[in-house]
Amino acid sequence: MSSKRPPAPPPPLPGYQYISLLGSGGFSDVYLYEQDRPRRKVAVKVLLSDLKTEGARRSFESEANLMAQLSSHPYIVTIFEAQITENGHSYLAMEYCSRPSLDVRYRRQRFSVDEVLAVGIQVASAVETAHRAGIVHRDIKPANILVTDYNRPALTDFGISGVIGADDDQDAGMSIPWSPPEQFRGGAVDGVPVDVWALGATLYTLLAGRSPFVLPGQDNSQRELISRITNSPVPRLGRADVPESLELVLATAMAKSPVSRYSSAHTFALALQRIQAELNLSVTPFEVLEEPHHGDDSHPDDGFEETRVRSIASIDPDGGTASTASAPTFPARTFPATVPEPGPAAPAPAPASARPTVPASAPAPAQPESTAESTVLRGWIPQGPPSAAPAGRLPGDDVDLAATVNRPAVAAEPGADPAGDGPADHRKRNLWLAAAGAAVLASAIVVGIVLGSGAQPKVQPAEQGSKPPADALDSGNVPEIEGLAGARDAKDPNIIVFTWKNPDPKAGDKYKYRQKSAKSEGTYETALGERAAVSGLGEAPICVQVIIVRADGEASPGGPDSIACLDS
Repeated sequence: MSSKRPPAPPPPLPGYQYISLLGSGGFSDVYLYEQDRPRRKVAVKVLLSDLKTEGARRSFESEANLMAQLSSHPYIVTIFEAQITENGHSYLAMEYCSRPSLDVRYRRQRFSVDEVLAVGIQVASAVETAHRAGIVHRDIKPANILVTDYNRPALTDFGISGVIGADDDQDAGMSIPWSPPEQFRGGAVDGVPVDVWALGATLYTLLAGRSPFVLPGQDNSQRELISRITNSPVPRLGRADVPESLELVLATAMAKSPVSRYSSAHTFALALQRIQAELNLSVTPFEVLEEPHHGDDSHPDDGFEETRVRSIASIDPDGGTASTASAPTFPARTFPATVPEPGPAAPAPAPASARPTVPASAPAPAQPESTAESTVLRGWIPQGPPSAAPAGRLPGDDVDLAATVNRPAVAAEPGADPAGDGPADHRKRNLWLAAAGAAVLASAIVVGIVLGSGAQPKVQPAEQGSKPPADALDSGNVPEIEGLAGARDAKDPNIIVFTWKNPDPKAGDKYKYRQKSAKSEGTYETALGERAAVSGLGEAPICVQVIIVRADGEASPGGPDSIACLDS
């Protein structure tokens, strides 16, 4: 940073040792200190305005607390401490970024398109995070984007200039070359579109090697800059490697009217990501804190990733059934319909005397293990007599040996039936087991015959597909649009707005439009309404083709009536 005023002497700070001056700005000086505990180098920014009133101190502390919350973002400078010197000047101890800022770099070397796109998305994610926390920057420019030791951009100076000047001039921290027109008109302004403009102007600067409205060899005084920013369209970059889509994105971000710009830093970043995809570049992630999901508040294991995964296929512990499509996994393991189930819900349960007894001292049946898999595998077993379970299982199933094979070996009184039944009840149980075994054997024979014969189940073809029935009054021909015409936007002449009419609108109609010329054809984009905006920076005439696309996929033919041009 540089300034005409001399920097103030570095203040003595408890726990810090002064090393050197890093730079000076319009309302602050930045020094390099070494912190004692923990020992590290830190950048200390001391604000020139003293906080004389208690209200100003509270305002600074509130803003510093918000900045500290934001500083965990990967592209925002980390704040370590916010305090006030003995003379009443506030200061911030923050992360020391040893590499040159973007302001220094763009004056030394030319930025590539892919690097500018990546930096734009990264800084936009920082700006969006701040906006969601209620903080606007108001002074985004290359000098306020530092570069860390790991070569990542880090936005600094969030909101401090605005807070300090809140009682006086809202534009105290404004930098004219990167400020939008509304900041020169006076009165209250919306900070979000201001930051969108400034970010667009910053990316333009990195690509052009100068701020957008600085013209080499001409009068670039503050008066002239303000006049150009207010009245002149954004100049074209004129770089052969900058695609037309990027020219349009930057022109949209720096539209004269705030409502014509991107509505948020997020939408701006999405436009930059689309350009990366267009150029076959790796798409830079947009880093912003996601909102918490309140739908999991009632879950007993809320906050664990395993819980969220398991909730996709939850198991009803009372009914023993899955709430998703997990149940059909076991259709072959149900009992044959011709054999009554011995469980409590069976139509004709066996008398109590026919059931094998369990000693009173025997423990309750073991519950399934607490893993989701064991619940799914075992939850289907009916709660019938333990001795009946082997009859309904297939070979190789995991059966409870203690409840089947070993159960007859329980010690019994002399002369009593091993199972605790009388002779008549014993015969009834044997008959029931024989019937169940015969039914299972018969089912196996039928399955073997079917598999041996190679028979396949027959599926009747559907007479009608899933496509909805056609409108009986529709002729089946999608008409061309009517009245297609283009005009330059009154607020921003760099944008051309094309409008048209749908002569036969139907529910679900959408529109596909693209720029088209004798030399090339652009990629179709989607419009939901009867208008579309395109860049007006290209070589005249600028032509657009529009077609109607029905909900069923049918489209208008795209003939000569679907194309219109604007000559100037």
